[in-house]
Amino acid sequence: MKTLSLFLFLLVSLISFSQKVIIHIFEKEELFTLKRTTIDSVLLFPEFSNGIDNTYTKYVIDFDNETSTYFVNGVESSELPIKCTDLGNGVMMVNILEDGFDYGLIINTSQLNESIIWFWFGDNITSVKKITNFNIEKPS
Repeated sequence: MKTLSLFLFLLVSLISFSQKVIIHIFEKEELFTLKRTTIDSVLLFPEFSNGIDNTYTKYVIDFDNETSTYFVNGVESSELPIKCTDLGNGVMMVNILEDGFDYGLIINTSQLNESIIWFWFGDNITSVKKITNFNIEKPS
């Protein structure tokens, strides 16, 4: 009986500490610069913009399984491996690992400064999506 109780306690502990973050994106603006540069440079001095995009998208970032699942209008589009880097102060860089691509998300989950930026570095282009309307679900 003691063994069963210990097993159930460990199982419940593992389930309750699952590390998933779900990001609901309602509005974003994609900015471009026609050279490989920094994210800050594109945000400050974009050469082009696609304007405001209200397509509902969602990321499920699973830190335990190291995957990112991406949805567009509720339909799963992809599930890819990720590499996460904790930048401190509630900021996490999530690199999405897809052959031939260099892109991901910078997620700030601090209550006073919540923000999300999507980035993509190409050979002769840098693209940044400034996420302006979103909701971050964190594990409880």
